Amino acid sequence: MDELLKVDILNSHSFKIVKCATEYVNIEEKDSINEENLVNELKTLINQSINTQVKRIGVFINKASNQYLSCSRMLIELGFDLYTSKVEVYRSLNDICGTCVDYEWHSIGDKLLSEVEFKVLWKRCMEGSLNRKSSLSIEEQLNSVKTLLGSNWYKSCIVIYEGCKPIGITIPHLEPGTKEEGRLFFFGLLPDERGKGRSAQLHYQALCILKQMGATFYKGSTHETNIKMQNVFYKNNCSIKSHTESYYKYF
Repeated sequence: MDELLKVDILNSHSFKIVKCATEYVNIEEKDSINEENLVNELKTLINQSINTQVKRIGVFINKASNQYLSCSRMLIELGFDLYTSKVEVYRSLNDICGTCVDYEWHSIGDKLLSEVEFKVLWKRCMEGSLNRKSSLSIEEQLNSVKTLLGSNWYKSCIVIYEGCKPIGITIPHLEPGTKEEGRLFFFGLLPDERGKGRSAQLHYQALCILKQMGATFYKGSTHETNIKMQNVFYKNNCSIKSHTESYYKYF
């Protein structure tokens, strides 16, 4: 992505970048915004995206904010379409402890797993997901991981094994620009491994990894229609932080 576009996003008064790659950029509103500034900044971002051949802009807004209705209306007027609604959660990691001895966790960084194998397993984990299907290919999503996490991206691309059998993947990381905020770019099980009552246990272990990385708290999200993942959050003592909507504009 053009460096000027990155700088303008990061210096915005109204929103902050959450994911960025050559093909797309995702942003979310800040806690307090000026609607007039937001309109002007979004118009600038749209023009820059066209000039730099970005394929998609994603905007995330808080449904509980005072400016929610006006922001939603404004995005639609600017040509954005409502994609989905999400539940966002928060959990302190202070009391997270222990390890999951029944499973092995290997990353591309361990050199026991190739990038190609990881992408194949990631694609399989997305099959039949209760979350709405992404418009991005696995290749585009992995490129986003590389852009977001930098040179050590491969250490966060983890496959979960039971014996020699892969059962799921996760991508834990510290949110760029922070030293304590842990996130999971992705967490999911292979289709044949679902419904066996271990999602919460594996999610908890992913939180352990975030703590080992230095995170003191975790922020997660799932689509409002994904009740099973919301139950996983509940079992692992995550509290609801907000309900958000995402809007996309394609070029």
